[in-house]
Amino acid sequence: MENDDIEIKFRSFFNSNFPKVKNFALMLLKSEFESEDVAQDVFFKLWQQPALWLDHNNDMDNYLFIMTRNMILNIFKHQRIEQDYREESLDKEILYELTGQEDVLTNMYYKDLLMLVHLTLDRMPKRRRQIFELSRFKGLSHKDIAEKLGVSIRTVEHQIYLALIELKKILLFVLLFFIKF
Repeated sequence: MENDDIEIKFRSFFNSNFPKVKNFALMLLKSEFESEDVAQDVFFKLWQQPALWLDHNNDMDNYLFIMTRNMILNIFKHQRIEQDYREESLDKEILYELTGQEDVLTNMYYKDLLMLVHLTLDRMPKRRRQIFELSRFKGLSHKDIAEKLGVSIRTVEHQIYLALIELKKILLFVLLFFIKF
């Protein structure tokens, strides 16, 4: 079969199936942009394997949907890995900010120290905890937090300052406790 014939058949295959693939991806991703990318990736891979779609006897709907689903699952896995990495990095930054030591993770059990931070945050007044988490865990600026919560920037700064003092007291106590034992 000549290249021109293959292109014509692929164009026909593409035109009849692209909307189905894109709509299926849109249902799962809830993003027009991402669903368009996934659909294009599906058809790019198919273009590279003409034996799959040139045979009109094959029912391609199931194959297309499985292929699309698998690409979307890979996107979700990748997003989860990125999110876990960002959260771990933020946690390490917070511990460094509170202790001023990079080697604190080798001196103590990282997860235990992190659990202590989260327990201390849970005991703080709701607004203070919310402001601190928006700043340190969500990465929002003081201005953005102030606008989001309807408070002054000075209030945001003061609440973060108080949260850091409280966290540092707890961590200092724990560090001193571990040094003695």
